[in-house]
Parts: sequence; C-alpha cells; structure tokens
Amino acid sequence: MILIVRLVCLKKPVVLIVTLVLAMITGIRCQSFVQEPKSTNFQTAIFSPDKISVNGDILNGELKADRNYRFIYRIKTEREQKIWKDLSELTIAQVKIAKKQPLSGPRNPGEFNFKKYAQHKGVFYQVNLQSIDHLQKMQPKTISEKINVLRIHIINHLSYLPKWLKIHAQSLLVGYVPSSEKDFLKTLSILGIIHLFSLSGLHVLVILTFVRKLTSFFRIPVDWVDGSFLLILPCYGLLVGSKSGIWRAIILAMLAMILKKMQISISKLDLFSLTLLVCTLIYPFAMIEMGGQLSFLLSFTILYLYERTNLLLTTFKMNLVSLPLICYYTYQFNWLTIIVNIIFVPLFMMVILPITIVSAITVHWSFWDFVNKIFDQLYRFLDSIALNRQFGFITGQFPIALVLLLVIITLFYVESRNFWNRYLLSYLVVFWGCVFLNKFPLVGSVNLIDIGQGDSILITTPLNRKVVMIDVAGKVHFPTKPWAKHDSGNQVDFNTLPVLKSKGISHVDKLFLTHKDVDHIGNLETILTKFDVKEVNFGIGLENDPKIKKTIQKHPQIKFKNLHQGDRVKVGTLDFQILWPKKSGKGENSDSLTLLTKIQQKNWLFTGDLDIPSENKILKKYQFKVDYLKLGHHGSKTSTGDNLLQVTKPNVGLISAGINNRYGHPNQETLTRLKNHQVQYFNTAEYGMISWYYNFFNNEERLTTFLKGDLIEGNGTKK
Repeated sequence: MILIVRLVCLKKPVVLIVTLVLAMITGIRCQSFVQEPKSTNFQTAIFSPDKISVNGDILNGELKADRNYRFIYRIKTEREQKIWKDLSELTIAQVKIAKKQPLSGPRNPGEFNFKKYAQHKGVFYQVNLQSIDHLQKMQPKTISEKINVLRIHIINHLSYLPKWLKIHAQSLLVGYVPSSEKDFLKTLSILGIIHLFSLSGLHVLVILTFVRKLTSFFRIPVDWVDGSFLLILPCYGLLVGSKSGIWRAIILAMLAMILKKMQISISKLDLFSLTLLVCTLIYPFAMIEMGGQLSFLLSFTILYLYERTNLLLTTFKMNLVSLPLICYYTYQFNWLTIIVNIIFVPLFMMVILPITIVSAITVHWSFWDFVNKIFDQLYRFLDSIALNRQFGFITGQFPIALVLLLVIITLFYVESRNFWNRYLLSYLVVFWGCVFLNKFPLVGSVNLIDIGQGDSILITTPLNRKVVMIDVAGKVHFPTKPWAKHDSGNQVDFNTLPVLKSKGISHVDKLFLTHKDVDHIGNLETILTKFDVKEVNFGIGLENDPKIKKTIQKHPQIKFKNLHQGDRVKVGTLDFQILWPKKSGKGENSDSLTLLTKIQQKNWLFTGDLDIPSENKILKKYQFKVDYLKLGHHGSKTSTGDNLLQVTKPNVGLISAGINNRYGHPNQETLTRLKNHQVQYFNTAEYGMISWYYNFFNNEERLTTFLKGDLIEGNGTKK
C-alpha cells in the first residue's frame, strides 16, 4: 500500500506513465501465468543436466517439450544410470509416456506446497516416462537455449573444484546447487544465513562495484561501461536461473543507468518502486514467495534504516524485519541467528566471496585443497549448531494479518535511533502473543496425518497442551541391486514434522508404538533424533525386537516402557486404557497395542493392525461403545470385524491408507461391513489429513479435512 501511494504521487509524468503501463502489463502477465494449459502428448523432450537428478534407479527433474513438465523415470540398467550421471550437454531424446497427471499439492498443513511453486514457474503436469531412447546432443537455436548451454558449461567447469569451493562457486556465480547438497542449504536456512549463499543483489552489487573500479583504473569511459552493463546484466539474469533477488539488483542498476542517461531525477523510494514493478512483470509471483518477499522487504528496509546505526544494531533490526516471514514459512527460528550473522557476514564478504571469484578462474590450483579443509571444519561446526535442538525454537505458524502488522511495526522501528522504544515493545508483545496462542491453544484435537500407506496419529489437549502420538509411519523397502538403491525420503521430514511445527509443538509427551511393521514404526529413529520425545510406549514383547533394542540403547535419555492388557497411561487430562496385548508377543499384527480413551466425552478406539480374532478376544473381556473408531490395518478385510462393529457401535470410522496403494486398502469387504453397520467412514487417501477438534469451554466438536474442509460440525454431517 505504501508503494502504491508513493507511485501515485510521483512528480515525473514520464515515470508515472511508465509505472501505470507496467502495472497493467504485469496484471495481464500474472493472469496468463495462473491459467492451467491443456494437457498434450509429446514424443520428443529436451533434458538439461542442471535440471535433472539421478537417485539410484530413479531419474527425475524437469524436461522441456511443448512446455515444461516435471518427470520421473525408472532407470533400467547400471549402464544407463552412468549415462545420465555423466550427462553434460543439452540433450534431446525420444520418450514414451506411461502416465500423465496434474501436479499434486500438499496433503497436510505445514507442508511445502510444491504444486503452487511449480505452477508459478509454468509447470502444471508430471509425466511418468516408460522409456527414453535415442539421446542426441542438441544444438541450441534461441538466445535462451544458448545461455542455458553456457550455464551448463560453467557448472561443469566449476565442478573440478574441491567440494566446498565447488558449492560456493556454483551457487554464488550461477545459482546452481545439486540435489545432493540440500542438507547444506537446510543448515544455512536454520541459521538464518541462507541469503548469503543464494544468488542475491548483494553479489551483483559487489561485482558491479569491482568492475567499475577496475574500469576506472584503466580510464574506460563510464558511458561505455554502463552501455555494456545494459546488455550484459539481463543475460546474466537468465544465466543464473532468473532468481528474484538477482533481478531486483539487475533491474535496480539498469533503471538507475537509464534514468541517469535520460537526466530524470527521482528518489530512492521511487526507484525501488519502479524496480518492484518491473521485477513483477518479469516474474509475477516474486512477491508471494518467501525468497522474493525477503529480498524486497530487506531492500525496502534499508531505505528507512537510520544512517548512523552501528553494525550490531543494524544486524539486529534486519533480523527483526525478516523474523515474522521466517516464522510464517518455517515455523521456527534459531536463537543464534543474530550472532551467526554478525560473525559470518563480514567473513563472507571479505573471505568467502573473494576466494570464490578467484577459485572460479583457477579451478585446477592444488592450493584449493588446503582451503577446502578449512571450510570443511567451518561447516561441520555450523552443522553441529544447526542440529542442536537447544538452539532452535519452534513458534508455530503466524496468522498472515499479524505477520503484516509485525512488518509494519519493524519499519517504524528501523527508522528510529534508539534500541529500546515503544515500537520494539509493541513488536515483542505481538510476536510473543502469536507464539503464546500456538503453544497454549484453546482447542484439542485428534489428527490422522496423511503419510501415505501407514499410520501416524497426533493427539493434543487444549491450554496446557499435552502431545501424544500413535505410530510414526515408515516406508517399506524392497530388495534391489546396489546401484539401484535410492533415497526416497521419509514421512517424518516431509509430513510429520511440518504438521507438528506448524502447530507450535516442540515435544511429544508420549509416543505409542502399536507393533513392529515398518509402515508404523519405520521412522522411529528419525523422529527420536530430530524431535524431543519424552517417553515411548509399546506392547509387551516388542522390546525384544532387534531394532527396538538398538533404539533403546541409542537413546538412554528417553524412557521406554512396555504395556499389556489392563495398564493405564495418563497424559494430562487423557487416560488411555490398554486393551491389548494380553501377553508378551513378537509385535505382529495380532499383538497390536490397542488403546481406548475418552476425549471430551467422546470414546476413541485405536487398534493398530489388530486382526479379527484378537478383536474378539478383547470383546470377551470388555464391553464398551465408541464414537470414533480408527480402523485396523488400513481398512484391510482381516480387521474391523462384524463383532467389533456390532458391540462398539461407532458413529464414524477413520482410515489411514495411501492413494492407489499396492495392497488395495481399504478392502471392499471391510467397507461393506461398515455400510451394513451404518458407520460413516473417511479415508486419508481421499481427504488428506483428517482432524477432529473440540473446544475446551463447551461441547462443540468439528471433524474437518485438509483437502475438503469440514465433514462433521456439531451434530450435522457434511459429505
């Protein structure tokens, strides 16, 4: 709003006309971006080495045909794998499509919305390729293709450097980071210094300053230099992948040169506003993505920063500006961010960046091996800080309205001279108010996290929140050849942790493991390593499982406890009654830990993968009714028998199953049983994460889903 008002008030009519024209074109361009194109078939595709990734027998990335597509392809042989790993040229090939579908979005709150991100880049579909044949080197024809080929050659040239110098050079000079180094970027992101290693205006300004001083030394006319920059800078923007931060600096520099030649004098704020419009014209979604928002916001902040502010206070204020956005997107911050920035920014400017530029010119110097060892120790230290949970603080996701309010408050604060004033006080009140609401919510919940084929259930209580989890999911890996083994990630990183962090949850009070199947406890080691878990409970006998034994030995700080029929586990206001197992077992389906609990006057039954014979044994000892039933074994016909449904009479059944899973869950026989007993059922495969909320102060309840909204509200049903 400030920028719009400022633009309307421009005194120069030429600039105002240009501004209005740019605004109109930007709106039209943005509209064309968001329109999904019709799907078409293609038989040839172009593959660029910097846009593909080889992960065992999986080849994926982005290809170009009639438009850009995400693709995935199963590599058939080790020889074929080597061909793709060694690919170093723009390549055209014949392809056969096995399946084409629109990109899928997130299925749980807090997850990264890759679908939206890809659509902003003009990518709407994913194709599964059945075959890729007749690979041939492609001769570039357009300027864009020639620039892309140059980019590939530069990346290949820089790959001769040792590891850390290679990462520096490729990321800082051409904006390329291989998929194998994503953990490095994650560490930098946690510490709040990712902006230094992502191509931004800082690097462009440094290069421009260096070139100007060099040309001044050789007495080259300024007009010649500026004219060359007007041609080179746009090409450089295309070369490095059209990052929003780069375009901001490039457009800013070019506009300053053009306005100078036209002898038009405007303020810094007007120049920034024009830059914003032109950048939005080039990439309409720059201002609704985290990278673009941080880049422009920090640049805008510099315009208002009190000029006599010292380095320490400047760093503090700049971090204060970015903090609301970081919490909105990542749900956390690191207590050491300001200290790391104060130390690392000068180190980066005076050491890392100059070394990077020199090393890019002299890639074969043996001296760089010694420098690389120093960087290796530096990043090991940074990694240890980033992974230390004591330095991290989970805030939860902030409401967008309060994020905007915090940003506005900081803009007033950065303009002030003093450290402590009413603006900082207001900022702290709003910021910690957001955190407090996330940490002490007014509602409790039961959530079936959509982790595909498996189980992971999150239960929370209101106010003085207690957190309970039942199972942590996992992926079943089938035997394969060594060269074909690939890292498929895990649901903890992609699904569970984003859900927990977005809610402001920083620890789990009780974790229940139902049985030993991988799709229930395969991610146990991951969550115990990456998250604070107070106690782990499981059915008696599971402690003898080799994997559980190893986990117990590795985490002595965590309490592990076995349970059997008749035990009770209290967590705050929750009281879990253990219905099964009755005796020590091997942790198989028939031994599944079965839990009955009352939440806000509603009975819940969680059965793991319990089979029908074991269900019947429970019913011989216990007679009870339930309101909500978590169906056993993902809706398999071996669980949730007629006897259980007849005795417990559930109102709603919940199923956790993967989309088009290989097991055919939920089984039609089970669904027929539910229908015969008049039990409504909802499946995560159809609805994404399913959540039941209840209010602490009244009897209101709500069953809602991430993909389709409310299902049950009060006594009404929506389906």
